[in-house]
Amino acid sequence: MYIKCTQSDLWNAIQVVQKAVSIRSTLPILSGILFQAKEGKMTLSATNLELSIKYSIPVKVEKKGSVVIPARLVGDIVKNLPEATIEMFLDSSNNQVKLLCQESNFNIKILPPEDFPKFPDLKTNQSCVIGSFDLIKAIKQVIKSTSIDETRPILTGVFLNIINNKLKMVATDSYRLAIKEVDLKEGLKDKIKVIIPSKTLGELIKIISGEKKCDVSLEFTDNQLIFKTSNITLISRLIEGQYPNYQQLLPEEYGVNMDVDKEDFINAVKRVSLFTQDNSPIKITVKEGVMELNAASSDLGEAIEKIKVEGVKEDINIAFNPLYLLEGLMSVGGERIIFEVINTVKPGLLRPQEKKNFLYLIMPVRVI
Repeated sequence: MYIKCTQSDLWNAIQVVQKAVSIRSTLPILSGILFQAKEGKMTLSATNLELSIKYSIPVKVEKKGSVVIPARLVGDIVKNLPEATIEMFLDSSNNQVKLLCQESNFNIKILPPEDFPKFPDLKTNQSCVIGSFDLIKAIKQVIKSTSIDETRPILTGVFLNIINNKLKMVATDSYRLAIKEVDLKEGLKDKIKVIIPSKTLGELIKIISGEKKCDVSLEFTDNQLIFKTSNITLISRLIEGQYPNYQQLLPEEYGVNMDVDKEDFINAVKRVSLFTQDNSPIKITVKEGVMELNAASSDLGEAIEKIKVEGVKEDINIAFNPLYLLEGLMSVGGERIIFEVINTVKPGLLRPQEKKNFLYLIMPVRVI
């Protein structure tokens, strides 16, 4: 193998695939990145056997071939090289790859490429297409509502429900529930219901956020989901099991319906939260078109904020976890928010004023 490429292209590709490199595996080969060069491009691949990533970059191929290089070492080297042409070629006589850039010269011990796990060549059952910006926004709106409790693995994932040309994402940790619906560019003939690990989606948005606006293909197999763009392939296992019936958590109607400026609400919650300790709740009282937010601490004192609300027909007293409330508010799009509550023990609901394509349900905190 012998290739020439730019430092920026190679460093960008390494950063992407490093997200799938195994850190604690007993298999040394999984600590490496597979470099495959042929026909004007080089494809970098990495896997931890649960998440697999491929990334292709344009290169000048003097001689095709493949090598596996320790990921951390090659990443540290390329990161610190100048913005210039990099030459990489295999010295099979001493089982090393040479990496040259201006006055820098490295000889790196390689791992046997034949030992690298074959990248899954999966036969997909169905596929759909979504715009990358739409996908990123949808993931960001729901991902914080997933659970970090590994004893309930289903809740650590995001539920994907695809019907025709609509993708619905659902996430819950039992204390809040986020639901986002987005239009697909190309839909499915049949319904698809799968649970994807939130860690996978977190890595996905990091990767495609650094790319130009593009289309993302979602391809489904029996137990894996494949995300593809023109130069990236990410394959993840699915979480097995039945997702909770979240629909039954959504009340049919609310007694109190408020229309409130989102930025005013967010800023008030941020300031009042300064007086909460150990996630002690924020108390909310609504009366005569005014919402009062209150937090008190024996160590810090008390904070009170008042903001105007519209559409209130009944008075209400309720309390919420400040972090969950703030994350919900920041997830809602638009300038104004509809905030709906029933009573002090039933969940509250946040949604955009203009569209009903995002819902955030939050359980109240009992205050004695």
